Amino acid sequence: MKKRDQMTSLERIEAIAKGQPVDRVPFVHKGYVFCAKMTGAPVADIYDNPESSFETQKHTFEMFGCDGTPFYTFSAYGSWEFGGEVKWPDDRMGSGPTVAKHPIEKPEDVWKLSVPDVRTAGSVPRMMEFARLQDKHKMPIACITGSPFSHAANLVGVTTFLTWMIDAPEAVHQALRLMTDHAISVAQYFVNTFGKDRVIARGVAATDSNALISPHQFKEFAFPYIKELHEKILEIGVQSIYEHVCGNHNKNLQHWAQIPFSNRADRPGTASIGHEVDLLDAEKAFPGQVIAGNIDPQIIARGTPDDVYQASRACIEKGKTLKSGFIFMAGCEVPPNAPPYNVYVMRKAIEDFGWY
Repeated sequence: MKKRDQMTSLERIEAIAKGQPVDRVPFVHKGYVFCAKMTGAPVADIYDNPESSFETQKHTFEMFGCDGTPFYTFSAYGSWEFGGEVKWPDDRMGSGPTVAKHPIEKPEDVWKLSVPDVRTAGSVPRMMEFARLQDKHKMPIACITGSPFSHAANLVGVTTFLTWMIDAPEAVHQALRLMTDHAISVAQYFVNTFGKDRVIARGVAATDSNALISPHQFKEFAFPYIKELHEKILEIGVQSIYEHVCGNHNKNLQHWAQIPFSNRADRPGTASIGHEVDLLDAEKAFPGQVIAGNIDPQIIARGTPDDVYQASRACIEKGKTLKSGFIFMAGCEVPPNAPPYNVYVMRKAIEDFGWY
């Protein structure tokens, strides 16, 4: 006889956020542009129209029986917020925003920047509007705080920023100082608006991966600012932190183990990991935190349904052994061109193998 859910999606997400038992492994779909493709919404609306983005994500989650709730995202965060310019696609269907002009061009320009007014900085007003929708629907409220390193790289462009680590390290540290202070101000703004212990801080550490920087560079440039950011926003009243540790961070894990994700035993944070990191290694690197992941998005995009089913089964069965909690999802964003049936197969694997 087929098993049936004993909890609603919101109950399941709330339980795992409190470190409590759940009936089955939660299945979270992570694919912002994929949601637009599924519902026929303009891709640009995901980033530029909070109400449309919220509804688009909600409908897609319903379509695939997902446990997650909508969250706001913004590609290339950091550039627009510090005075750069973004370009929206002319037809709004082609893609999301792109950086039309970076706020700085040369290392010496970094000292001309200042932390922006958080209420009007770039995408933050849209983020706040989206958060009010989350609040209205009694869903988790979130803000983007991110990895200071990944966001600071968007001030000038990733390639140039990586070069500056060698040629102009002082400018890199100054950019990181500004971006860390900005992220703290975003968290404070949201805590002031919605109250302590109600806001989840969300981040992505992508440019920090070993595909782009060495473990030594991570320790010098990324680690101190991530650690400071996490400590300070937890201190001011952020409930917990969700960080997508994107890509290959295997040689950085010893440093991640020193970074807090929550101040409360009854409210663990969440570390979402790429397929490059083994789930059991992640459990050691993020002690006490919920681990989310980590099927390879390319399997979802290019694999057969059976490929996706078998990869999902392996991921789910390993994830169920994690003592601190596990959420099944892609190891990064579900590609926009992923066959919808492959995402359905991920949900089917949960029904077949996800029960506790």
